Amino acid sequence: MNGPTGSLAVSDGTQSCGQGFPVPVPYRRTIYSRTRTGGGWRHPSPGPGRDRGRGGRRTSHSVVRLAKIARSAEDHLSPTIIRGTLSNHMPAGPPHPNRASRMTCPTVIARPSTGLAVAVVLAMAAAHATRVAAQGEPQTHAGRVTRSAPIADVRYDVTVDSATTRARSLAVAMHFKVGGPGPVVLALPAWSPGHYVLLWFARRVSQFTPTMNGMPLSWHQLDFQTWQLDGTTPGAAVTVAFHYLADTIDRAVAWTRPDFGFFNGTNVFMYPVGRGFDWPAQVTIHTDAGWNIATGMAESPAGALSAAHTGDDSRRTFRASNYHDLVDRPFFIGHFDFDSIQVSSTVGGPNDHWVRAVSYPAGLFTGARMTRMLSALAKLAVTHAAVFHDMPWKTYTVLQIADPHPNGGGLEHQDSQVDEIPSGSIDAPGLNGLYAHEMFHAWNVKRLRPSDLVPYRYDDAQPTEWLWVSEGITDYYGDLGLVRSGLGDSTAFMAKMAQNISGVATVPPTALADASLGAWVNPTDGSSGLYYPKGSLAGFMLDVLIRDASDNHHSLDDVMRSLYTTTYKQGRGFTPSEWWGAVAAAARPGTPAIAFADVERRYIAGRDPYPWDAILPLVGLRMVTDSATLVQLGISGAADSSGAELVYYVVPTSAAATAGIVAGDRLTQLADVEMHGDSSLMAFRHRYVNATGPVPVILLRAGHQMTVQLPITSKLYVTQRIVSVPDASSKAARVRHGLLTGTTD
Repeated sequence: MNGPTGSLAVSDGTQSCGQGFPVPVPYRRTIYSRTRTGGGWRHPSPGPGRDRGRGGRRTSHSVVRLAKIARSAEDHLSPTIIRGTLSNHMPAGPPHPNRASRMTCPTVIARPSTGLAVAVVLAMAAAHATRVAAQGEPQTHAGRVTRSAPIADVRYDVTVDSATTRARSLAVAMHFKVGGPGPVVLALPAWSPGHYVLLWFARRVSQFTPTMNGMPLSWHQLDFQTWQLDGTTPGAAVTVAFHYLADTIDRAVAWTRPDFGFFNGTNVFMYPVGRGFDWPAQVTIHTDAGWNIATGMAESPAGALSAAHTGDDSRRTFRASNYHDLVDRPFFIGHFDFDSIQVSSTVGGPNDHWVRAVSYPAGLFTGARMTRMLSALAKLAVTHAAVFHDMPWKTYTVLQIADPHPNGGGLEHQDSQVDEIPSGSIDAPGLNGLYAHEMFHAWNVKRLRPSDLVPYRYDDAQPTEWLWVSEGITDYYGDLGLVRSGLGDSTAFMAKMAQNISGVATVPPTALADASLGAWVNPTDGSSGLYYPKGSLAGFMLDVLIRDASDNHHSLDDVMRSLYTTTYKQGRGFTPSEWWGAVAAAARPGTPAIAFADVERRYIAGRDPYPWDAILPLVGLRMVTDSATLVQLGISGAADSSGAELVYYVVPTSAAATAGIVAGDRLTQLADVEMHGDSSLMAFRHRYVNATGPVPVILLRAGHQMTVQLPITSKLYVTQRIVSVPDASSKAARVRHGLLTGTTD
């Protein structure tokens, strides 16, 4: 492993020293994170710029895992590094003159942290008492009112070491004291917030073994995710132990390798049914000496000091103030790369926040590659914070897995994101788009979110008509963030908007509200995940209308910032009337070119096609249609760092499939065209469009060179581009400039 010796517990707000998606932006969603197994929206034709066929990896979308609307009590912890731990501590040191400065590896020290409790959850619980009381009802006993006896002093032990990872499992124990009469009833969540799929984590539980005061305890299941402990008595000490299967590489589940383990709190942390979620808990991780621990959860000061004094880094203890926080802080345990960078929460302000990168397996993200990743993350953090005038976390962590066969995509958490990427794609520029989208979720959905999702329920689906805001507008700001941060340019942004327009036009007319509701059932009519691209376009349209009506004095940024302040910071979600009220207020005193009531009726709740002929001129843009006949390979892929075309997916019955090309192949030469990036592939597709008979393709498979024969098939591609209007009015030019730079007049 590269990096410091010892176990590193990387938790929220902490900084520690460390060592130190090859998909073009327009296509990153279709391959990595925006569709689900068996269905999902994708761009139907790749266009002349790429040959992706109709394929692409069907993966579950990376969505809103918001754990609680109240800010964490750990958001204000003092910085320190503790030996073997990357926790809610930061290394002290003089301020750096740069806004984003790399951290140097300090002497390992130990200093306890302090926290400021934020009691917003109580207001939420009061406002939603009825919904909270209904959470966790057993699925097969809907007519029975089930409520657990109260419990207290909740602690969890999770063992992830070389023995458990070899068995592809986690060893879990929950400890508590019984606080009152009646049986204790425990349940596991059915889903992870942000990942709108019912996964029923209880199905992975085995060897369920409860004891009371050290003696075996009788139990039975009320349904497939709920356990009743019979005969519990007030004041008794209860332990519930079980094994959890961790063999699936999916950002919402749990996964192990011989030197690594990953899990979400929703996978393993049981809760008492009907007792709400405003109770503290402690988590102790047991692992091998020298293994690192990365999490957003705050490390217990007492445990950190004990480990520092004894030198035992195989057991580390963390704490959460409520269940929402508990399950929204995933854990990486094992050997991985890590490093950090300081950022400023305000432009020109002190470097008082941290962004951290953690990547498995160890050795991939080191040196210049890690430097580039941290630089990009720092720019995105500052850019996104500028929208809300707030950076709500002290440390933000990207937890990343690179694997030859990932599920693909990302899942946001309130101060972190978990990403899965192909190991051959670690240098792809499109990876920044994934980081940008998931990081924006730290504000939009993890904190600012519709009232339908406040508070979370964990026992069943929680549908909402507003995923077009939570996911679609997040997608819009992810793409805008690349431009505003300097990681992308306006050409790429306009290409993404044009791709969305073309893609949406090919699926059945679907209301955004309906598409949002459909997330839980994965429709087979082509509209699955449509709230991403169509929701992004809705954000684009609203932004243009607001800027045009207000003479570029206000924007969609004002809407997001206003609702963030008036709803999230007041401990609640926004209502439909509050959303549209904030949109209307931002446009005043002007009149929008299309009334917002009509926007809601026709384009959000309705199925009318978006009026781009009326919208684009307001921002000094126009649509251009192109057509070209090109060779059709039938692959989904992108250039790797050597310039070879790395294949992610092969369309069945396509020319590539006929030639025997498979996912994972690296195409190094097509006929006489050597591959040196995407331009080489395009050159081949133009040059051989009229060729007859097969042509040789040289490729690398598992390190071995081989040659296959590719039959030539051609196809007419019709694509659309959005371009700037040279003679646009001065107002339209100002609106365009403001939108792309995040400024107003």
